[in-house]
Amino acid sequence: MNRGEKAVQLVRALWFHGPLTRREMEEILHVSRPTLDKLVKDLLRRGLIREFGERRERGGRPAVLFHLNERARVTVGADLELPGLYLVVADLAGAIHAEKELRLSEPLASPHEALRELAASLLSWLDELAIPRDLVGGVGVGMPIFFEGNAVTVKGKNLPTWIRVPAREILEGELGVPVTVGHDVHFMALAEAEKEGLTDRVLLYVAFRSGLRGDVRMGACLLIRGQLYRGAHGNGGTLHGAFVDPEEIEGRPRGEAAEAIAEKLAPHIVQAVALLDPDVVVLNTEELGELAGPVEGAVRERVVAALRGEPLGSVEVRRARVTDAPGALGAAMAVVRELFDHPEQLLAGEVVAGGKSPVSLMDSGRKP
Repeated sequence: MNRGEKAVQLVRALWFHGPLTRREMEEILHVSRPTLDKLVKDLLRRGLIREFGERRERGGRPAVLFHLNERARVTVGADLELPGLYLVVADLAGAIHAEKELRLSEPLASPHEALRELAASLLSWLDELAIPRDLVGGVGVGMPIFFEGNAVTVKGKNLPTWIRVPAREILEGELGVPVTVGHDVHFMALAEAEKEGLTDRVLLYVAFRSGLRGDVRMGACLLIRGQLYRGAHGNGGTLHGAFVDPEEIEGRPRGEAAEAIAEKLAPHIVQAVALLDPDVVVLNTEELGELAGPVEGAVRERVVAALRGEPLGSVEVRRARVTDAPGALGAAMAVVRELFDHPEQLLAGEVVAGGKSPVSLMDSGRKP
């Protein structure tokens, strides 16, 4: 195994097990100290790792700890809730450093034009933030889609219709960086699991999303101990018919509207719980505005009542706690997972020595 392959192994080891001492890295990589010292020196120069304090080893002198430099790259996450678009810039640890909300131009019937506008808006924003392209490790884009092979389809009541669109190919051509395309709710669930320490649980995540005409749509995702369940074709978690027409809730008092939504959508959750047997159900109603609290309460009440006495294991039903751009944040986190599945991408090109970005954004923390 050559040094480049060992460097890839070391980056992965620090991501999954860090911080580590030199002795621990030697044992994981099965290399000599001189070889390891060369690897560490190279990765420090590239800015991919950093010193992380000290730890006493086996009663001896304190040993220097090394950790992945979470600011060596940024990832960009986009939540395309047509026509709304939410963007975040995050580091490799999933901390958001900038975010922006905007709307794509109407009409949205042409997916190629909409995706090119998304890419142009993203590139313009990165220029505003003075983030160089080689600092961007990748872009994740969540959309309300169905996969058909490598193409995506958007189809639903009150949604534009896109049929078998090569979205990733279009976006990579416009952006010039690797792009990960996925279900918006899958990415929301990933953000919740990562940030709330639920990666060792079986998690059913349910998101209530506002449509173009005041309707309410509901999507779901199953995470099995931190791994997204995508299904045989990439569409795992789709809830058929989980939709409330605007006519069913328009003009009604808030409490009545919430009850109408819960009455129609709670049975979908009950069936999903019975089928999937999760130990945590997370409800994200944040997008519903003033209806969020009443809907969450009404749905929870119905789900708990329906499952009472059923021969199921204990199920915790709780409110989503990651509500600040969860779809865009999860999309950025999906890119991080891709990077550490293929860490050779991190080793392509140079990073400023010491991992210090020239961008004030990455040095001064999050900015709106």
